[in-house]
Amino acid sequence: MRQVVEHSREGKILTSIPPIGPIQAAAILASIGHIANFANAAKLKSYFGWAPAGEQTGVSYDRERLTPRGNRSMKRMMYLIVWQAIQMKDSEWARLYERLVPRLCSYDERTQSYTGKGKVIGRLAGQITSVMYALLKKDDETLRALAPGERPPEPVLYDPEIHRQHHSGQYHAPSTGQKPRKIIQLPIH
Repeated sequence: MRQVVEHSREGKILTSIPPIGPIQAAAILASIGHIANFANAAKLKSYFGWAPAGEQTGVSYDRERLTPRGNRSMKRMMYLIVWQAIQMKDSEWARLYERLVPRLCSYDERTQSYTGKGKVIGRLAGQITSVMYALLKKDDETLRALAPGERPPEPVLYDPEIHRQHHSGQYHAPSTGQKPRKIIQLPIH
């Protein structure tokens, strides 16, 4: 199993994300099949069971919780991946966790600790899922754009520096050299 994951493009992509090892990558790939099965990252999050479900009365937005739907084994797998990610003190995921806990969790004076850390774990699970989706989708689009018989380039792997730049607002995607699409304004009748 380890050799299959290490030699497949999708396996290389998933194992480049710090907390994901060959066993987790194999489970994810076996569960999702091909990334084209999901229209967007939100569909993948929902399949993994990490999509928020909001409850709303007529006027106010009351609360948000995880939906009970989704693949149970993938929900557990993503929880373990996030837990492992926040234990890695030098990872961007751990820094993000440490930054979000004081902002999103309430502080309990009696126990001298933050409560409600599950919200942050859910957010990180969603972000890791989005990163997985983006990298796998980009690779799929690259492979589809190849001419028959053309040798595929190496897959784009997770880069913690780009991740850090994204979170600080400094990252700008490299220009592809293509002209931007024109927006056509349709008349309103």
